[in-house]
Amino acid sequence: MKKSTFYISTIISLVLLVNIINIITNDFERLTEYGYGYLIGKIILFVIFLSLALLTKKYISKKKETK
Repeated sequence: MKKSTFYISTIISLVLLVNIINIITNDFERLTEYGYGYLIGKIILFVIFLSLALLTKKYISKKKETK
């Protein structure tokens, strides 16, 4: 269960990172107020999924050390 959570959150983090980079490189000068909110929302989701991936990775590595 922890491994699947780690891999799923890692994949979602990578997709969000690509989306954020795409918005910043191509559409940053055309953003409106709603566009900035959309970008901030994507950044917040990226941070949440990245921290989830890091927390589950620590748990997985601890579990391997105890075996």
